[in-house]
Amino acid sequence: MTDKQLTVDLYIRVSTDRQAKEGDSLEEQESELKKFCDYRNFKIHQVLIEKGKSGGNTNRPEYKKLVADIEAKKINAVVVKKLDRLSRSLLDFEQLMTRLQEKEVEFISLRENFDTTTAMGKAMLRIALVFAQLEREQTSERISDVMHYRATQGQRNGGVAPFGYVSANKELLISNAQKPIVEQIFKLFLETASTSAVANHLNDARILLPGGKVWRETRVEWILKNPIYKGMVIWKKEIYPGLHQPIISPSVWDQVQDIFDSKKRHAANNHSFALLQKSVICAECQNPLTPSFAYNRTKTKYWYYRCGSTKHGQHSRKQVGCSFKYISFIKLHLAFQDAIRELSEAHHMTDLDTKITAHNDALLLSIKELSDQIKLYEDEVKSFKSKKIEYIDALVLKQFSTQDHQKIHERINELETDIKKHSSQISQNQLEIVQLNNQLLTSETIKETLLKLRDTSQDQPEYKVLLQKIIQTVEVSSKELLFHFKTLPWTVKITINSS
Repeated sequence: MTDKQLTVDLYIRVSTDRQAKEGDSLEEQESELKKFCDYRNFKIHQVLIEKGKSGGNTNRPEYKKLVADIEAKKINAVVVKKLDRLSRSLLDFEQLMTRLQEKEVEFISLRENFDTTTAMGKAMLRIALVFAQLEREQTSERISDVMHYRATQGQRNGGVAPFGYVSANKELLISNAQKPIVEQIFKLFLETASTSAVANHLNDARILLPGGKVWRETRVEWILKNPIYKGMVIWKKEIYPGLHQPIISPSVWDQVQDIFDSKKRHAANNHSFALLQKSVICAECQNPLTPSFAYNRTKTKYWYYRCGSTKHGQHSRKQVGCSFKYISFIKLHLAFQDAIRELSEAHHMTDLDTKITAHNDALLLSIKELSDQIKLYEDEVKSFKSKKIEYIDALVLKQFSTQDHQKIHERINELETDIKKHSSQISQNQLEIVQLNNQLLTSETIKETLLKLRDTSQDQPEYKVLLQKIIQTVEVSSKELLFHFKTLPWTVKITINSS
């Protein structure tokens, strides 16, 4: 095939204003690509311009048009200025390359001088992609090593300060207002061996969480099982002595864990058919819904989920202000089954993908901005170090008055301070990037699990396992279910069929 026969799509992308200012604007890319096509006698089929979109995923409108042209065999080649304009993901690019090869469409990138119309171009492209991925993985490993080292030194790797503590200058300090509540939680649990009893006691006493939220069993259990309260820090399931002050003694913490272990062994020997136990809470008062039963007129046992606010009688329920009392096992289980079936429908899956893409795009933009800041700080640190060396060399090679000598030393000290400040900011930005990367979402696990739940009978043991894999809690009212998924920062509402 000669150059005259090639029909091409030009793909152009700018994700930030900063790129435009650095000579990578849409106009600059388009001009350079058109000049190249004119030189090679290529016929331009479409100029696809992507504005403000990240290259970290393929959910881009112009990119989809490009793929459609490839699939329809409307073009013979794709031309871009730089490889990262098309994709920053090795996996995504490999998939595109496979599609290009299947449709016999070539790929040309001007900056890297890749041209798959030649055998050498094909080989060089693959090698460059592998090394680019290797560099990203090594950067991630270095940051992970830094965070592991911080944990071994007793430092927490960011995040919101747990209840009972406040964060000051990246250190955990005991909150004088919340410390007595944490101590009371451990004391009550040792007396009652019940997280629901502890939560109900706190709610009855109007000792509420920040924002006036009521206590739930899950929140109480999280505190009771968190070793941070005995002065430890956790990193990747490993526990290390922390630098912060403990609120609970190790012996008290160990006694509490012994109770949990005993209850776990007992539960393993007594299988409960309360399918949604520990997963459902009252939408009105946020208390857990727990299994209970009564006998009807024929002396047949009738099972239902009971709102925790009713456990201590009418007086307690009035204090919490909840009017929801109970819902039958059958009604809730059927409603839950219908909800899973609805969540598995195509329009819900599509909506999930759209929300996750928007969420990830925002995070990737923040990661890009932090990476750009790191580069600026690194350049400034390099400049500071160079100036410091110059001042030191001057002190060695030249003679200065005592006053000038003192001024040079003061300037060297200032540069050392600037280097430390910038290095600290680089570490902080790297930590924030790791935290943002950890917030990136994928819909695959949720979608696969929902489909498995839809096709699994509720009386099968694996149903509850699948449920606990993706569901944090489900708020229940007489009219709707509000799903809180473990990996999603938003909720999904499903109306209960009244029929």
